[in-house]
Amino acid sequence: MPAGLPQHLTLDYLRALLSRGVEKTTVTEEARMVLRKWVMDARRISGSPLPSSVYAKPAADETRPQQPTPEQTPPDSVDEASFGNELRDILNGVQPHRTEEEALVPRHISFDLEGETEEEKLSSLRELVVNWPPLRNMDSLRETPVFSSGNPRADIMMVTDAPGLYEEKQGVPLAGPSGQKLDAMLKAMGLSRSDIYLTHLVKYRPALPRQLTNNRPPTDREIEISLPILREEIMLVRPKVVVALGAISARGILQSGETPLSALRGTFHTAFNTPVRVTYNPSYLLRTEDISEKRKVWEDMLCVMEQAGLPISEKQRSYFLPKK
Repeated sequence: MPAGLPQHLTLDYLRALLSRGVEKTTVTEEARMVLRKWVMDARRISGSPLPSSVYAKPAADETRPQQPTPEQTPPDSVDEASFGNELRDILNGVQPHRTEEEALVPRHISFDLEGETEEEKLSSLRELVVNWPPLRNMDSLRETPVFSSGNPRADIMMVTDAPGLYEEKQGVPLAGPSGQKLDAMLKAMGLSRSDIYLTHLVKYRPALPRQLTNNRPPTDREIEISLPILREEIMLVRPKVVVALGAISARGILQSGETPLSALRGTFHTAFNTPVRVTYNPSYLLRTEDISEKRKVWEDMLCVMEQAGLPISEKQRSYFLPKK
């Protein structure tokens, strides 16, 4: 294995070997220790026991670690071969001691938040985001966080993908023309931004070389790293319903892979023990004059209102229907 590669390039290199059917490769002891640390970190996050091989220290004349003696072996230990299998699973995206289906569930990291109330804990979470190492160690995100806005005890929580130029400048989710479209949609629901909790899936604007006004969607890795923050928000706000605004938000929250948004909307899903409704991002409504598409979004909002226990008038039910 090439020496001195950054972690993400090393993982890509190993995945490339696996894709070609290569099951074994020569590594230095330094590289072996790095790989072992990644498995340890994954185990620690998932709450699984650490493999026994991480407890072993190599003898002076050996390049491979010795297996621990029975006295050294921790409970639920695994041998070196199992350690290799576990590393292979991580490279393939399967979390330790979980099935491939279970691996689609986002990992939950427990945050040590200060405060007694939900508002105080959300404030603590906001401060944590600024310096949280898993996020800040990513060189693909910009420097200014955009956390959330609205009511921390709202019944409706809306999630969009990531900040863009307008959001980064104004410091609030969904600013600019898309934000104006959201405001109009909320007004039709009889609500305002102060009545809902609005947040981003990824709290930092994804970076581009020589970036000025151009934006890009967050990558799968950026979403994966950010999901524990969003989960903590949902657990603190405890909304009656979460609205995923757009395909990227839906894919991140529901872990739905490449399933198109059109296949996800029209029904309720469940994530983080909370009902989730998928609909189009307000930016989509800026690009279409098709009344039938606007009606689809509005039907989603009617279902959200019903889930949240909000009253709905006959006038509201008739919005964007063809005139008779």
